[in-house]
Amino acid sequence: MADWRLDLFRAMPKVELHLHLDGAVEVKTAMELAAAASGGTSAPGAECSYETMHRRFVLDKNAANQDELLRYYDAPLALLQSREALERVTEELLRRKAADGLRYCEIRWAPRLHLRGGLSLREAVESVLRAKNRECRRSGIRAGLILVGMRGETPEANVDMLRQAAAVRTAGDGLAAVDLAGREEANPDPAVQKPFFDEARRLGFGVTLHCGELPGSAGAVRRAVETVAPDRIAHGSGAAADLALCRLLRERGIQLDLCPNSNIQAGLYRDFSDFPLAELYHRGVPVSISTDSPVISGLSLSEEYYRLALAGGLTPAELWQVNLRAVARIFAPEAVKRELTESFLAWARGISELAGGRDGGEIGLRVEDKGRA
Repeated sequence: MADWRLDLFRAMPKVELHLHLDGAVEVKTAMELAAAASGGTSAPGAECSYETMHRRFVLDKNAANQDELLRYYDAPLALLQSREALERVTEELLRRKAADGLRYCEIRWAPRLHLRGGLSLREAVESVLRAKNRECRRSGIRAGLILVGMRGETPEANVDMLRQAAAVRTAGDGLAAVDLAGREEANPDPAVQKPFFDEARRLGFGVTLHCGELPGSAGAVRRAVETVAPDRIAHGSGAAADLALCRLLRERGIQLDLCPNSNIQAGLYRDFSDFPLAELYHRGVPVSISTDSPVISGLSLSEEYYRLALAGGLTPAELWQVNLRAVARIFAPEAVKRELTESFLAWARGISELAGGRDGGEIGLRVEDKGRA
């Protein structure tokens, strides 16, 4: 029997702010890109089967840890080494997100990881930017782009990437922020990358970073807040274990862009009922909900919301508030935030489940609100 909540979440206008391009290569696309890369000469059989490719690109069971989860990015990265592949996957991702009810999303990728096939760094940036602009015009979705520096790279290499990318940026193109990602256990101190973050701010980029993807990670989140002072943090759910840290995040308005299913798959939590979204929300910590890598994780954003609703930590009205409040922290101009907020509020009027039982009225917060509960 169909569940009204899943239907509601699919229809609901949404934003998604933590979304990796290399975690979004569809299985059939992967098969076609692999065939093209080999000159169309792939031999028939198990190695070309949909089932085999699905096992390489979709995590169908929980991983033992973050390292095992991150290995699922190796296969898609190997295919994303040409302009054609980057443009196709970017367009398909945006098309799929628009079909799932998203009005705005932010895609992140690490340009230096896409140079094995001969692309220049500039081409790796321009390809994604060009495809993003083309698909946004076609489907009507809005999107921002986040440049990822890697923890395992030197600060000089990440700064060079950023400067080359900034050279192709134009006003209003959505190339708006930087991120730091990679194996946190091997490179735990983000302060090492201070030159990267300083240059990002000098060039006018917003700042986020991956943090808190390991067990007992509240200390890592605090260190990131104190040394980097980011606008947002990718993941960071371990902050729930530290009440003082939650207050600090609330006071500074630092949003955690949470990916519950991805963290469950990485072995951080048993299931959705174990994920601390409700604790963070009720303590007033700004949060958003994302899939992280929709193909690797094997679910849409609507399904992510639905599983959270089934877990019972937050009501549909509270999940709507999470979605609505996240608009205030997107890496986009204030005019875009206002327009999205107004359209979201207009859509939700008259839906009592999103108003906490109230019929109509103003739902959610103004753009100026800092997301405190």
